[in-house]
Amino acid sequence: MAIELNIGVCKKIGLPDYGSAGSHCDIEIELDFATLQNPAAFQEWVAHAYRLCRESVETELAQHRPNAAPRQETRPTPPPKTEYANSPAPERNENRFPVSPKQLDFISKLSKGIRGLTGTKLDEYCQRTFDRPSNQLSSRDASTLIQSLKDAKAGKGLM
Repeated sequence: MAIELNIGVCKKIGLPDYGSAGSHCDIEIELDFATLQNPAAFQEWVAHAYRLCRESVETELAQHRPNAAPRQETRPTPPPKTEYANSPAPERNENRFPVSPKQLDFISKLSKGIRGLTGTKLDEYCQRTFDRPSNQLSSRDASTLIQSLKDAKAGKGLM
């Protein structure tokens, strides 16, 4: 089951001679329901998204202020790494969300359809590829594994 998260920041500033300028930033993302299993990490992600929106809005509005400095492009900094209860190692920034039960079930079904692929061999493959067993993957790594299993099932090879 997926949830949609919408985050937005809007700000308007007054300008000389009764003028004004406004800026608005929205981020919309679809998240796996399992993301809510770690409230602290979820809140950290939301706070980071709000921070990105606020910084973007302020950057846009700065160019309308009198005596504004030239606009400089900056890259936002990612949120700090967070450890999940079901993961012994900190998640990489691009892989913050843990594997969902639905993904684990699909991985199990796919692996059973591949001749010679046992649970042990699957975990060895995951350990080599993702530095962790299949039940401790991130959601993104699980998606990559699922595609690899589909390819293997189609005869393209897994290892």
